[in-house]
Amino acid sequence: MTYSKILIPLDGSESAELALPYAKMLAEKTTALVLFSVCPEDELRLCRLNSAYLGIQAGVLAQEGFKAISHTEPGDLAEKIKDYVANEHVDLITVCRQGYSDLSREEKVLHNLVSENCSLILIKPESRKPRISKILLPLDGSIASENVVSHVIRLAKTAKAEVELLSVNAYPEIPSDRPPSAKPSWEEYALILMREVREQASAYLERIAKDFLAAGINVKTNVVFGGAADGIVRAAEDTRADVIAMATHARSGLDRWVFGSVAATVSSETKLPMLLVRGSERP
Repeated sequence: MTYSKILIPLDGSESAELALPYAKMLAEKTTALVLFSVCPEDELRLCRLNSAYLGIQAGVLAQEGFKAISHTEPGDLAEKIKDYVANEHVDLITVCRQGYSDLSREEKVLHNLVSENCSLILIKPESRKPRISKILLPLDGSIASENVVSHVIRLAKTAKAEVELLSVNAYPEIPSDRPPSAKPSWEEYALILMREVREQASAYLERIAKDFLAAGINVKTNVVFGGAADGIVRAAEDTRADVIAMATHARSGLDRWVFGSVAATVSSETKLPMLLVRGSERP
């Protein structure tokens, strides 16, 4: 269950180096930390400088007892990382989001890096001291979102963290043609519907929780009502989560949470790192 290779993209900036503590936290003695840098194809001098910089960083990690590899090559950052991950069987990427970058463009780059076999931990520049003791995993009932479970189990076991499973549900809608005098009353009918939704969501989360319990991981379940983004952010704050885990390629539900308007809201309102995994609709 340990990570065999963790890739850390570095560009020489202090913000990029914020990903290193998370990689070191999750590395075992046999884990290879791959320090990765890409430069434009017409800037070979920059490649040499990057290579020297990564060599220094790798030397520091080696002195700390880590197995470090440095890799620099010219080309497109996302494509080169994607190729390296596939060819070298990297199973985790830790990267710090650049606070000054174009968010929409960066999301496209990050989306291109995440795969079903390699998850990505996205760290924010304003994140607090590195810690992974509680992971919040929102689930929407889709196969795609459930594909995240094995990755979260792996992260939780490596970090010795507990997990909270979250279901965010919209408030029930009462038919507009329902007369006010109908029994039960509007308020009573809404409560009945909410109770049914809560029971169904709780049963679903308890089923998923069995996988975590079987892996020896402490797990809790939480059902809330409201908007998806607000529900995730609020639950993360209320439970003092350290990481929010999400699928990134579902055809519905969580796909919008990560790369749609909801994701932009979550990203702007939370300082927490995110564990991203590409979900698949295949069973």
